[in-house]
Amino acid sequence: MQTAPLISIVIPSYNQAKYIAYNLDSILAQTYSNFEVIFIDDGSKDNTAEILKSYSEKDSRIKYFYQNNSERAVARSHGISKAAGKYVCLVDSDDTWLPHKLETQLAVMENDPEIILCYAPVNRIDPENKPLKNAARQQEGYSGLIYKHLLMRNFIPSVTPMIRASVLKNIGEQVTDFIPYEDWDFWLRLSRCGKFHHIKEALGNYRLHPQQSVKNVKASRIEEVTIKVLDANTQENAEIGDWQLSLDEEDFKASVREAYSLAYLRIAYWYLVAGDSKTAQEKLKVSLSKNTLRLIDPRFAVLWLCCYLSSFNKELVTKFLGGFH
Repeated sequence: MQTAPLISIVIPSYNQAKYIAYNLDSILAQTYSNFEVIFIDDGSKDNTAEILKSYSEKDSRIKYFYQNNSERAVARSHGISKAAGKYVCLVDSDDTWLPHKLETQLAVMENDPEIILCYAPVNRIDPENKPLKNAARQQEGYSGLIYKHLLMRNFIPSVTPMIRASVLKNIGEQVTDFIPYEDWDFWLRLSRCGKFHHIKEALGNYRLHPQQSVKNVKASRIEEVTIKVLDANTQENAEIGDWQLSLDEEDFKASVREAYSLAYLRIAYWYLVAGDSKTAQEKLKVSLSKNTLRLIDPRFAVLWLCCYLSSFNKELVTKFLGGFH
């Protein structure tokens, strides 16, 4: 009798044939082996199907499903609906895992039933798997009831989450309208259901390459989605719950104002990267209106200076800021 998988690994993919072998090989090399791979091909036009056929013929744990192109959020939700495991892991087809990733996370989840999601930092790699300088924001994280921290920014890499499947049934599907930040909304909804755990060692590799979705999104779209996600997770219909960080109402409101202030700081950055210093300056003013302490925030000062310098050398400023993504 075949053993039911304890872990379901959901992989959405669209035209990433170049990286799929790296991804699947890193999964098949895991030190823990009782898992299934649910690969959702979101209407790829390259040779994704051929690659998956080759892998699934060699390993029955790999299950291939094709759907008409419907965007990443739909593909992930489709995969989650087919998951049979007690735990669900999400990873994109251009990223990879370290060999002990599943074993390390499973030990954490099995040891504490109150933890509904655990995650870990990621290293950065280029299209040829060569290491790049890591980003501090992808190394940091929080444990416990992290809703307030998560409101400030998304610090959970999409490469490493392991989630208790029983909780996923209660929070609904990922939202296409929130792409490319549908995962941030997803984590926020989950964070209101229980405790998260941050493993401090890197367990995955996040690949930087020209086809990444966020690199091809306009600044105006990033602004629209960022505010939509915050609105959806801070208003009354968010059903935030009595445990909301043990804050009184005024403290909670202050946290929300700070979340919006930081959001507009990031939005200003994206407008500057796009070469629109005038709009970036407007967004910095909005950020300041939400929290006047932004005036002593070094990030605010740098972005304001970049707005000024952009009038003299737009290309240099754009290149300088783009290097921080």
